[in-house]
Amino acid sequence: MPWLAKPGISVQNGKGAGFRAFFFVLMTMHWQKYILFSGLSLLAGPLLAAAFVDPASKISFTLPAGWKVRSVVQEGVRVIKVVPPKADQRERAAIEVTLQERKAGKADAPERLQRRFRQAEADREAAVYTRLNPHSGRLVTEYREGSFVSGRLWIVRHNLQVFLPTPGKRLLVARCAANASEFKTYRRQLETICLSATFLHKP
Repeated sequence: MPWLAKPGISVQNGKGAGFRAFFFVLMTMHWQKYILFSGLSLLAGPLLAAAFVDPASKISFTLPAGWKVRSVVQEGVRVIKVVPPKADQRERAAIEVTLQERKAGKADAPERLQRRFRQAEADREAAVYTRLNPHSGRLVTEYREGSFVSGRLWIVRHNLQVFLPTPGKRLLVARCAANASEFKTYRRQLETICLSATFLHKP
């Protein structure tokens, strides 16, 4: 009889609705786990970075995971060099990270430095960004500079540089540079190093 089919249809619809509800809950749980895992993955990079303090110069900065620190003396000044993990010959040529503290001259006054970088000079382009903290004298600047390599190849370098006056009329200079074509790839690590550079007062 036709009316007997209605309960069957109702039961089937009920099963279908129940299955859809179960599938929705299952997919929701899956995406929640995926979002949580993705968030933890994004946080993993910064969490693996560690604070580094050079015992001799007392220069401090955040060292990205896997990056190595070396120090050399150039013209009587201790220079800290930071190199990427497992850097091949191309990367060593493309990336240059140095930190040093040196005597500050009159031309190193924060306001003068800012004015200088805002204008193009020789092979250096006008800075695309400058920010000066008037209280600490800390200057952050970003600019591009070209030079010939091997006498014929013109290479443009993208530089992120930080200047920070330190006690005794000295100046901390942190420079993170890479070939313009490579800078975007390493920007996060270079910013991690240079933007965290500071000086710990010697006891």
